[in-house]
Amino acid sequence: MSYKVSTKQITETIAPVIEPVSLAEMRTHCRIDTSDHDTILGVMITAARQWVEIHLQRSLVQRTYRADIWDFYSVICLPLPPLSSITSIQYYNTDSPQALTTLDATAYRHDLGYSRIYRDTNVSIPAVSFRHDAVQITFVSGSEPSSDSPQDLAGNVPEAIKSAIKLQAADLFENRETNTQLRMQELPTTKMLLAPWREY
Repeated sequence: MSYKVSTKQITETIAPVIEPVSLAEMRTHCRIDTSDHDTILGVMITAARQWVEIHLQRSLVQRTYRADIWDFYSVICLPLPPLSSITSIQYYNTDSPQALTTLDATAYRHDLGYSRIYRDTNVSIPAVSFRHDAVQITFVSGSEPSSDSPQDLAGNVPEAIKSAIKLQAADLFENRETNTQLRMQELPTTKMLLAPWREY
C-alpha cells in the first residue's frame, strides 16, 4: 500500500542555516547602499522564501523535518522534495508504547529522486500503537549545497527562483507599512519565473 504524507503531518525540526538570497544580493536588488535595513530585509527574504516554497511545494535549502504517520506502509511518499537523506525511522511498538524504537535501516530503502521510502517486504515489521504519530520519519530535504562552504549552501537554487524571491521580498519591503489586506497580490513575473519548478 502506498501512502502520501501531507505537509500537515510534518514538522520542521532544524531550520535552514542560510537563505537562498543573501542580504548583499537583496540590498543590490533594492538599490540600498547601507546595512540600516538588514534586519527587516532578512525577515522579508525569509517570508518570500517560505511563500515560494509553499507555491512550489519544494524545499529550496536543506533543513530537517519529522513526518508523523499512523503506520508502516509499503511505499511512503514524502512531501517537499528534493529528499536528501533519511536520518531515522522510529515507531511506538505495542509492546513498549511509551518509548520510541528505531527501525533498522536495512528494513527500508529510499529513492531520493522521487522522495519515496520503500519497505523491505521480507523484513517483519512490529505492530505499532494506535496514535497519529505511531511512526516518525526524520529526514533531510532541500537542494544539495554546491560545496562544503557555508556560503555555498544555497548554491544550487536556480537563478530564476532566486529572482522570484528577490521580487517578492522587495515587494514586501517596499509596501511594509501598507494595509496588507488592500495591497497583497500575486506578482505575475514571480509566478512566471517559478512555473517550471512547481510540483503537482
